[in-house]
Amino acid sequence: MPYYDLIVSTHPDIDARAVESETGLRCTPAERGWRLHGELVDRAALYGAIERIFRLGLELLSLERRSGRHAT
Repeated sequence: MPYYDLIVSTHPDIDARAVESETGLRCTPAERGWRLHGELVDRAALYGAIERIFRLGLELLSLERRSGRHAT
């Protein structure tokens, strides 16, 4: 299953738990915002997570797809 690593901007009115709940991805602090990471079953799941990021008013700063064995 593909593993994704995204960096998104932070928002003062939204906490990490809300982002995790909306996207289904783990959310941890990153140098430039929040790092969202985890496995998504297919491209539709990825697009859905990105859509929810934008609905929250967050900006997608970077996105990387990694194989499961390279996930860190």
